[in-house]
Parts: sequence; structure tokens; C-alpha cells
Amino acid sequence: MTVLVTVETSSTALDVELDDLHRRPYDVEETRQLFNFLEFRSMWDRLVEATSDIVDVKPEPESGETFEVELTRLGSATELGSSLDALGGGEGPVAIAPLWEGLPARSALLGLAFGHRDGTAIWVDAKYLDDPAAVGALNDRFPDDPGARHFHAHRAKEVLRVLGRSGIDLGALGLDTAVAAYLVDPAESQYLLPEIAQRYARLELQPTGSAPQGQLDLDGTAVEPEEVAARESVAIARVADALADALEHRALTNLWNDIERPLVRVLARMEEVGIRVDEPYLRQLTERLTAESQRLEQEIQDLAGEPFKVNSTPQLRTILFDKLGLAPQKKTKTGYSTDAASLEKLRGEHPIVDALLRYREVEKLRSTYGESLLNEIGPDGRIHATFQQTVARTGRLSSDRPNLHNIPVRSDEGREFRRAFVPRDGWRLLVADYNQIELRVIAHLAQDPGLVEAFASGQNVHVATAARVFGVAPEDVTREQRSKAKMVSYGLAYGMESYGLAQRLGIPVPEASTILNAYFAAFPNVRAYMDRTVEEARKRGYTETLFGRRRLIPELASSNFRVRQAGERQAMNAGIQGLAADIFKVALVHLDAAIEREQLASRIVLQVHDEIIVEAPDAEHVRVEALVLDAMHGAAQLDVPLEVNLSWGDTWADAKE
Repeated sequence: MTVLVTVETSSTALDVELDDLHRRPYDVEETRQLFNFLEFRSMWDRLVEATSDIVDVKPEPESGETFEVELTRLGSATELGSSLDALGGGEGPVAIAPLWEGLPARSALLGLAFGHRDGTAIWVDAKYLDDPAAVGALNDRFPDDPGARHFHAHRAKEVLRVLGRSGIDLGALGLDTAVAAYLVDPAESQYLLPEIAQRYARLELQPTGSAPQGQLDLDGTAVEPEEVAARESVAIARVADALADALEHRALTNLWNDIERPLVRVLARMEEVGIRVDEPYLRQLTERLTAESQRLEQEIQDLAGEPFKVNSTPQLRTILFDKLGLAPQKKTKTGYSTDAASLEKLRGEHPIVDALLRYREVEKLRSTYGESLLNEIGPDGRIHATFQQTVARTGRLSSDRPNLHNIPVRSDEGREFRRAFVPRDGWRLLVADYNQIELRVIAHLAQDPGLVEAFASGQNVHVATAARVFGVAPEDVTREQRSKAKMVSYGLAYGMESYGLAQRLGIPVPEASTILNAYFAAFPNVRAYMDRTVEEARKRGYTETLFGRRRLIPELASSNFRVRQAGERQAMNAGIQGLAADIFKVALVHLDAAIEREQLASRIVLQVHDEIIVEAPDAEHVRVEALVLDAMHGAAQLDVPLEVNLSWGDTWADAKE
């Protein structure tokens, strides 16, 4: 085999002298910090080895820098004000580290450590925090005022939520090191303080001579819990400096200051207020589902001709494929699959299949929603979910304990769960949600004339899209065509391609490909935007929203084709999902500020996806509606209008119908 190689040559001279190409000494510490930040561990070792003749590099401790803390324990609430004033000589931010009895914000607060980056700290026992002297000292020193002394915290929302019960409102948040680390790299999973301290400031939180975390203290060297909190407070103060630099370097400072920082307080208030639940109704609904689940379980066993554990995959596998002779649809590592997708393909083959699918639906409603929600109702009759800022890579908020974002809406029984969420007596719930915000974001980002015109003129965008895609007049669009066009439009927001569209619509891949190509022919700027976004992300390594939110996509550089494809889908949806998330967060922040400014009794009790739910007394309905519309319409200036749906109801479900 002959291989021909062509070598391109150029006579253009390089504008450098030979001496310019000699290696020179470099700033070791600055380079080390850069490599640590980028997690180039092995590359740092190789660089040191390759440049040992021109720089003198001292060995770096593997575990990070240890540090000492000078801790003062307060003996009364009246000492807090003067002690805070003296901390760090009164200069620079203070960092707060809480000590919990159990789960953060869901157990008793044992006390707070206030630390300074100079290594000094004070400990305030929780029994002092209800004292008017302590409440006044904290409110006076950390007000929501640009000129106030700032405080840093790791997961500040938890601290703000609990202190709010004592009338303490700390407005002068400088940096939440967990949220800041998330903004720098949204691909992490937990953002634990020890890991962040190690990564960004080379700090070792484990005190010298103490038993490692998770091990017994057999030699009596363990550190008192308040000393651990004190170390954390000092570490937070030092890490905050490094993370502030990282935010600035990545042009993320405005995103933190304008959106994420004020959002911390908004979410803390929402969590503390919670949303009321009609417990008798919810219990009755759960009992009904339990009875239905038991009936279906017996029916499945009768159809199988023998008793067996319906929730046991091996036993179900034996019944379906060995005894009843149904054709397996997919094989996994442990045997033939009995998942929902496989069972759907077997519909009509045997009555047991329909019974199984129905059983799983009912059982999920009963256990995941019925029992879970009942277990989360607090003594005040309300559910206080936790809203997370550091989970979704796109910037969207998530909810857990319980996951209120996942309350089902498509089935009638699923919607019944929303009837369990009610306002306080004599009040009503206002549900406000953005109308097709993701599609409006696509229209704005792609600058496609067809989409922009459809939204600007107030047309039904799904009908207008179907008319263009299928080449018919708007009045001739069928229900099926509208449905397909709608699926394409929303699928694009998640980077969906032909295969995914085929799965969603239940049609062959070639037909889905034809529909998708017709969509891009009708709206060519959308295709151009998708391609441009992927190419820019491939060059830069990340996507960026209009508000500056970044998402790293290392998958685009993978040698694996499937991984690269996944990275391309992520790049396509990151800008769309990210901008939609930013807009919604801005709306939440503006609405909360407006309610506080006008001193209304109404309060935001829940957010779910693109919905804001407000609990309001009758006397404030008109004013609250105006504030909600103003906050949501004014959250961003796009080339298409932001439309908002508003509705009132005595339950969450009533307001959605």
C-alpha cells in the first residue's frame, strides 16, 4: 500500500529571535495555583520535572495546608456585638459556620462559629441566639446594605432559614462558597466544604492530631465540635477569597451578585414558610390508592395462575417469559427486562401486561407521592421542601425532601395530588407560569423571523409551526400535525434528534427525520443557531447564557463518538435551558423584593419549573397580581414578549384548571 503525503511549506519568517525561544523561569506559586484549580495533578508533576533546571520548586504537601484557629467561646448574648466588632480587627468579612444536631436546617442548631481569615473565631451557643441582645447585634451588623460588613457561609440558605425563626435577617451575604463553586463548575455533585477548601485554597480541614472523620477517637485527641465549626468558619473565609477571584476571572461575578446571591434569601424564606397541605384529603387519597394497588396485585397473581412477589423482577421474569411464553423485548446484564418500555411493547399479548402497567402506575402514586408527602407534613400542617441551587447543571432549581417538582400532572389521579395543596384559611393560591418560555428563548436566541413573528403577532405558535412544517394553511392544521410540531419544538430545547423524536411520537426514525428536516427548512435560523452553539462550545469548552452562566462540556472533546454526540445535545440545550432558568430566577428575586418593599402579608410558598405559587389574602389579590406580572414580564428583555398565565384557586389544582 502506498501512502502519499503532501508537506506544505511557507517562506514566511517568524518574528522572533533565537534567544526569544529559550526557556525562562516562571512564577511557581501562580502556576501551581492555576494547575491545582484546573486539577492538572499529573501535568504539574511533569512540568516540575521538565523545568527543574530553571526553577526551584519546593515539595507540595499532598494533604494541603494545615492551620491553627484561635477560638473564643462567648459566655453571654451581650458579648456578641463587641466580639464581632473585634473579630479580625473589625476589618474584612466574617464567615459563619453552623453546628447542627443532625441534618442541616432540619434538626436543632447547636450554635454558630464566626471566623476571620486571620485564624481567629468566636463560638456562640444556640441558647444565646434567641436573646434580644444577640438578635439585635446580628441584625445591626449584617443588614441588607451595600456598606455593611459582609459575611460568608457555606450553604448560607440553611443558616438564614433557621435564624429567621428568631427574627434574625442577615442581608449582607458576601459569598456562599457552595453556590460559588457551583457557578465555577456546575458539573460537581455535592460541593462539600472539605473538598472545596482543598481544591481552591489548598486547605486541610482535619485538625492536626485529631481522629480522621468516620473513625473512633481511641487516643483522646478528638477536637470539640465547636472547634470543628470554628475551623470551618476560618476555612470558609479563606476559600471565599479564592472563589471570588475565580468568579471574577470567569466573568461570573454579576451572575452571583444579581441573581444567585439574592436568590439565597428568597429560597430560605420559601422553605421556612412552606406550603399548607389538606392532610385528611391526602390520607384518604393514599388509602384509596393502597386499596387499588392491593386489588391489582391480586389480579396479577390470578392472571399468572399462582402467587408470587409482583415487585420481584426475577419472579416476574419467570412468570412472563417462562410460564406465559411472552416474547422478551430487551436483555440486560441480569436477564430479560421487565421495565415499562418493554411491557408497553407487549400490550395486547396477555391481560397480565395491562394489569402490571396499571399496578406500577398506582403503586408509584401511592408510595412516591402519597406516603412521601404524608411523611413530610410538619407540625404546622405545612410541607417545608428544600430548594437546591447547586444540582441542575443548566441552572434550574430542583426540590427534594420531598420533590415537589415531580408532582404528576398528566393523569387524573396525579392531578388529584395537587388538590391536597391549599392556602391558609381565608386566603387563596395564585399560580403564575411563563407561557412557552423555552420556545420564546429559542426564538430570541436563533433570531428566526418565522418564530419571532409567530410570537410577536400572538399566533398559536404550535399551529404556526405545524403550518410551516407540513406546508398547509394554519386553518387546515390537524390535531395530529399540531401535536407533532409541538413535540419537535419542545424537543429542540433538550437537544432531541430523530431517534428521540421517533420514540416520543411512536413513529419510524425515517419519518421523524423527515419531520425534523422540514422543521429546520421552515425555521433555518434555528438549525444555524444549534450548529453555531455546538461549534462555539467545542472551541471554548463551555456554553454561556446571556446572563453569563457557563456550563463546561468536556464531552465535546471525547474520542468516543457517542459521548461527543451527548455533548452536542448538552451544548444545544444548555443555552436555552440556562437562559430560561436565569429569567425565572430573576422573576423570583424581583417578586420577593416587591412583596417585601410593599410590606404585604402575601408570600411565595412554592416554585415548580416555570410556576410561581403565591399565598395571598383577598384584600391583596389585585396588588399581588400586578406585582407578579411586573416581576415576570420584566425579568428579561427578549425580542419576543414574555407571556404569563395567572389563575387563582382554593387548591393548587383548582388554580391550574
